[in-house]
Amino acid sequence: MKIIGKALIMTLVLVLVAGVAFAFDMVIGETLISLNGERQHVRSQETNLGNLITDMIRHYTGADIAVYNGGGIRAPADLGELTIENAMEIMAFNNEVVVLKMSGAAVLAMLEHGLAHYPEYAGRFLQVSGIRFFFDPSMPAGERIWMSFVGGDPLMPGKMYTVATNDFLAAGGDAFTMLEAAEQVAVADMTDQQMLINYIQEFSPLFPKVEGRIVVW
Repeated sequence: MKIIGKALIMTLVLVLVAGVAFAFDMVIGETLISLNGERQHVRSQETNLGNLITDMIRHYTGADIAVYNGGGIRAPADLGELTIENAMEIMAFNNEVVVLKMSGAAVLAMLEHGLAHYPEYAGRFLQVSGIRFFFDPSMPAGERIWMSFVGGDPLMPGKMYTVATNDFLAAGGDAFTMLEAAEQVAVADMTDQQMLINYIQEFSPLFPKVEGRIVVW
């Protein structure tokens, strides 16, 4: 399998060299807006932190689409300085990141599955990057999405896309069987936690926005 990317910073090295307390408190950047990782929000709607995380994954993997389950986003962050501890709290599970090859039909089934419990708060609710979709919650589960776009073009059921996500979902976690069945084409050499540390350093100050990627219609 192809290995993607190089870590710019390694948490373990910081811990060994600088000491645990110092490393965890180390300021690595800042955000000019509060990062919304509140449990009820990341499990039911697009949030700026969900957008940041999925944009980050797509940036480091080069995938067409990135998705992340709301249940895997474990903490918000206030406006101001961001530390290694903030990143570790947000990405508390420290998951591996993998890239899958999926048909547009499988991508649509994945998105529908993420919406199956809406409007209830559900860990399977997907935060997304590289894709935008409109859904009607009055329709039965599995038939809610009526329009979707990848990179500005309509999602094509027969087209193949690369989809980056965490290893929990890729293994079929939260009953995402279509992800488990997909071909795995790459594994990143950074965990999602390490990606977030690097991303904060590389792009600080941060100002992620809600952009209408997930639209209730």
